[in-house]
Amino acid sequence: MDKVYNEKEARKLVLFGIVIFGVVEIAFIRIFYPSYYTFFLLLIPVYFLILGISVLLVLSHMKKKRIHPGRAVARLMLFNISQMIISFLLLAGYCYFVDVQEHTILITFSVFYIFFMGIKMFILYNIDHQHNIDKRRIKHAGEDK
Repeated sequence: MDKVYNEKEARKLVLFGIVIFGVVEIAFIRIFYPSYYTFFLLLIPVYFLILGISVLLVLSHMKKKRIHPGRAVARLMLFNISQMIISFLLLAGYCYFVDVQEHTILITFSVFYIFFMGIKMFILYNIDHQHNIDKRRIKHAGEDK
């Protein structure tokens, strides 16, 4: 994982990864456990795609505003907490109002949430690695003068 992806490549990898994982997960359930398949499973990848886009937009906004790294981390943590609370409320609402294959939805949602946390880790690692490269570049440019 030493390679640093530029912003456009990272965006494509994140969105493509979410879509592919969603298709694979839903296809797995549809093929191997057809009795557990429900229409609501299709909404899980869409929800995480929206979350992924929101993460990318927040990071892009922070980069444009050149927010101090300490504040950026605090804002990202608040953003992560808000995403977790929204996800919990969504699942609680689903279990309370819809109550169709709730075990399947909870397990599928949990697996996708773990995958999504991995994607967030990839994004933040990529940003941190790019930041370190930029710092080294600035340091070396200052030494050359």
